[in-house]
Amino acid sequence: MIALRPIVPQDRQAFDAFVRGLSAESRTHRFLAPVRELAPAVLAALTQPDQARHVGLVAHDERGIVGEARYVALGDSGRGEFAIAVADDWQRRGIGARLLGDLSAAARRAGIAVLQGEILRTNVAMIKFVLQAGFRLKPCPGDATLTFAELRLV
Repeated sequence: MIALRPIVPQDRQAFDAFVRGLSAESRTHRFLAPVRELAPAVLAALTQPDQARHVGLVAHDERGIVGEARYVALGDSGRGEFAIAVADDWQRRGIGARLLGDLSAAARRAGIAVLQGEILRTNVAMIKFVLQAGFRLKPCPGDATLTFAELRLV
C-alpha cells in the first residue's frame, strides 16, 4: 500500500536512495540535466522544505520512497514551480496523479493560484500526464529543449 505524506529531514537517506534508484533517463527528466546523485546541499534542501513556501511530499511503501512531488512559491507572484518524480517500476499506477492532487490542494491552501514548470520535450510521458491533469503547454522562451506547463488552481 502506498501512503503520501510531507517529506521530513529524516527522509534524507531514503530520498537519496530513491533518486539513485531512478533510471538515468528519469533522473535527467526530473532534474533537467544528467545527474547520478545529488550534492549534499541539494539533498538537504530537498528533504528540509519549510512546508509553507516550499512544500515537499513523498509517496512511500514499507520499503521506501517511490515518488515525490513539490512546489516552491515564486515570491509573492501567486505562482509555484512544481516537480514530480515516480520510481520507474511504479510509473503509470496513479501515484503521480495522487501526488499532484495533494500538491495542488496544498498549493491552493497556501494561496498559490498557478503551478508551473519546465519539462524536457523528450519527456513524452510527463507531457501526456500534465495534459491529462489539465495543464496548458507552451514553448519555453529561449530554450527549444523545454516546454512550459501551467495549471490554474483558482
